[in-house]
Amino acid sequence: MLGLPVPELGPLVEELRRHPRLGPQVAHAAFLPGHEAETAELSLRLPEAIAGALSGLGISPLWSHQVAALEQVAAGRHVLIATPTASGKSLVFQLPLLLEGAAGGSGRALFLFPLKALGQDQRSKLETLAGAAGLSAEVSCAVYDGDTPAGERAKLRRQPPRALITNPDMLHAGILASWSKWEGFLRELKWIVVDELHVYRGLFGAHVHHVLRRLLRLSRALGGDPIVIAASATASDPGRFAESLVGEPFAVVEHSGAPRSGRHILLMRPSGSPYSAALALLVELLRREQRVIVFTKARRATELLHTWLRQQDRDLAGRVSSYRAGFLPEERRRIEGALLSGELQGVIATSALELGIDIGGLDACILVGYPGSVMATWQRSGRVGRASRESLTALVALPDALDQYLLDHPEALLERPCERIVLDPGNSAVARAHLLCAAGEMPLEPEREQPYLFRHQALLTRLAGEQRLRAAAGGGLVAVRKAPHRAVNLRGSGASYAIVDGSDGRRIGSIDGVRVFHECHPGAIYLHGGRQWTVSELRIGERTVVVRRVEVEHYTAALSEKETEILELLDTRHQGGLQAWLARLRVRERVVGYERKRIFTQEVVEQCPLELPPVEFEPHGLFWVAPPELEVRLREAGRHVVGALHAAEHATISLLPLLALCDRNDLGGISTPFHPQIGGAAVFVYEGHPGGVGLAERGFADLPELLGRVRELLGRCPCDEGCPACVQSPKCGNGNRPLDKQGASVALDFWLGEERAAPLEVRFDLGLAGQGISRAARSDPAEPRGTSAVDPPRVTEVATRADSASEADRGDLAERRTVLFDVETLRSAAEVGGWGKAHRMGLAVAVVCHLEEGRFEVFREGQVGALVATLRAATQVVGFNIRRFDYQVLSGYTGEDYARTLPTLDLLDEVVQRLGHRLGLDHLARETLGAAKSADGLQSLEWVKQGRMDLVEEYCRHDVEILRDLYLFGRREGYLRYLDRDGRPREFEVSW
Repeated sequence: MLGLPVPELGPLVEELRRHPRLGPQVAHAAFLPGHEAETAELSLRLPEAIAGALSGLGISPLWSHQVAALEQVAAGRHVLIATPTASGKSLVFQLPLLLEGAAGGSGRALFLFPLKALGQDQRSKLETLAGAAGLSAEVSCAVYDGDTPAGERAKLRRQPPRALITNPDMLHAGILASWSKWEGFLRELKWIVVDELHVYRGLFGAHVHHVLRRLLRLSRALGGDPIVIAASATASDPGRFAESLVGEPFAVVEHSGAPRSGRHILLMRPSGSPYSAALALLVELLRREQRVIVFTKARRATELLHTWLRQQDRDLAGRVSSYRAGFLPEERRRIEGALLSGELQGVIATSALELGIDIGGLDACILVGYPGSVMATWQRSGRVGRASRESLTALVALPDALDQYLLDHPEALLERPCERIVLDPGNSAVARAHLLCAAGEMPLEPEREQPYLFRHQALLTRLAGEQRLRAAAGGGLVAVRKAPHRAVNLRGSGASYAIVDGSDGRRIGSIDGVRVFHECHPGAIYLHGGRQWTVSELRIGERTVVVRRVEVEHYTAALSEKETEILELLDTRHQGGLQAWLARLRVRERVVGYERKRIFTQEVVEQCPLELPPVEFEPHGLFWVAPPELEVRLREAGRHVVGALHAAEHATISLLPLLALCDRNDLGGISTPFHPQIGGAAVFVYEGHPGGVGLAERGFADLPELLGRVRELLGRCPCDEGCPACVQSPKCGNGNRPLDKQGASVALDFWLGEERAAPLEVRFDLGLAGQGISRAARSDPAEPRGTSAVDPPRVTEVATRADSASEADRGDLAERRTVLFDVETLRSAAEVGGWGKAHRMGLAVAVVCHLEEGRFEVFREGQVGALVATLRAATQVVGFNIRRFDYQVLSGYTGEDYARTLPTLDLLDEVVQRLGHRLGLDHLARETLGAAKSADGLQSLEWVKQGRMDLVEEYCRHDVEILRDLYLFGRREGYLRYLDRDGRPREFEVSW
């Protein structure tokens, strides 16, 4: 057992601030004073056995917030306790059960926890209290989750305990799906305990909303009338959130009567690696006999810190354990017990230890990176400094925009209220799935079941029209499909993919269809169970991801291209130079490659191409425009228009978590120089899941404040070109190109200024190829044609196609400039190490056809800059396999990724999208035009070696002529011809 720590930490904090290495890294220090306990008396008299048990366990007298909450429970009201960590909220769950057991009542409770470990911890506490009161038999308790053996499950259904502990997933699939087996328990259900309420936000919260509504309707239909007892970490307006989650009003208890010791806060800006700084601080605290918890933001960082500690001091490392998701339950219980007893002096953990598992009193908390919200910061800080001991919390900032903002604005962390928790219970995709589940459980009766079904009347009508619901013989609507619950994944969206170990076929996890191509594409490094896996195969048809174990020093980041369509405008604002809308969008995204990056330096090791189908979903988002006045201002300042918008987009996404409880990974964005529905440039920020969860609405409501913070962030960051602390994003699908930090500052001054911009309107042109959007692009008219090849490209993260418009629509578009082009290289794939290294092949000849002008241009290696300028000046660049070959050749000279920065129509992509496999240009030309290529790439390379560039040019021009004729045929006739695999003539539609 370790010795007791020094009760006052002031001297230690001063030593750290004078430390020769750590002291200079302290950007801000503060002390938050504590407060004494506030106690109160219950109005009801407790049985002697229960009162004695509370006193014997040191739980008497009760704190004021415990009494206030228990009084609301006794009055039969839903109650929410939103007080800090370690403030005794569990007693409000437990005491009503003890009183019911002592009185011989039949009331039962369902305890809902988001994590299995929390359920086990609660069971232990309840059994301890019941045993101390001599009520173990009367207050039985059992866990019902995925680890419960089948025989035990059957026994629990036959003989349910007084308190049943489960999680939302098991409640949905294991209890509600077969509720008739739980009929007795649901009839006697008196309390529904929902702990860690703040976890149920966003898409997960939308799912849990419906699970709780279904639970309440079943229990009430059977004669029960349960009340909800909920607990949450401190948050902004928690009662409103609780009402959204459950659908009924709550009494809220927010003022904590629990004692709180003083807290020392250190905000640190590392001079080098934040992980090295965190390790140095951990060592100093351990050597001073402090008990420490370190929170990291990644599983691998947790293990690496522990490894480095072992390398530096084996004795200290023996007193510290790592703790993360993926540990076996018995391992986690052992670590928790060792911390509680004092056997361990410290732990390095992920957020798995953030929630309310009892690990005893610790002295210091080190946060390696801002946890993403004020609420999570205090939640983690609340793990230390219990009883009468002061505590220390040190935030070691990462090179991230939000971390750096908080170092410069410590009041935004220390004085600002916690964020508002958001969810959208009306998310149509989620509601659709759960209404079918509810109809599979018991007929839906919209006229009687108010208010739950009232808001979903239109959706019920659609489901009936789609024959997903039918009228029941006894009245109401029932589900046509049996067991609709199996199709619903509470923690994701889209159909689920199974992740299996390729060595033995064992299923190790799952991932939803919206995220699978980003996180589980072939070659991806996937973290699961605290281990690294690489994706060896993605079987889309089987919805299976095959992985194998690896140990590498890099991670992967997907590269993608996006298109967005505005489906519905929900709100608008025009304030000075800011024109913004809240909208329902359609986002179409295709992962086209990925980068391998070193874990701690984020250095790009390699870039690899991918061919995957697009993913399309309909989220809520906000967007604001860059009107012509702003574009002129940016050009006059010598700034890059799209680089400015792109930088503003990144910084806005990074700071949006200051307003709503979310992570930047919950958000996506697109910057475009020309959106055809707007007729100008715009920035889009959207939620990362179908439907709306409230993030976009929150961002839109406070957009001027948010952009003001972005402007201040850019102004304070000392870098010139942009860095991870301001405008670079670790998840940018365009490789953080182009970015213009100074241009973003110009744009922000305009948006936040008083000058009112000429209004732009959003158009809904539903007549264009049935797409609901004109995909017209325009070139930047101020971009000089002689721009060098290293200038940033004009378009980012969106490829728009002018040729999808009909002839009648063309008059509404900017002047059309369609170019078709092809390149021939100096070197072969074999000479440079494979097709994946096309950037090393070198340009021999490129031929460009200016379609509207009817002329050709030829470019050689020394004219790459002029070639790129020609492509940028086009409203449409047409080619065959240009995304993965021709553009890669050019990128070897410029470093730019033209596949995502030029308005491109790649005919090979169209073929693959329509047919699911590739066809050659020669094959299509022969079957469609009766024409053929004049040579092939190998012959061209031979001519290059012979110095016969005239023949290379002639061959390349002939290929462009075939490309032109094929393109015009498809545009005119709407189809191309080919031979299927059995040699039979076929046609497939095209829509360019």
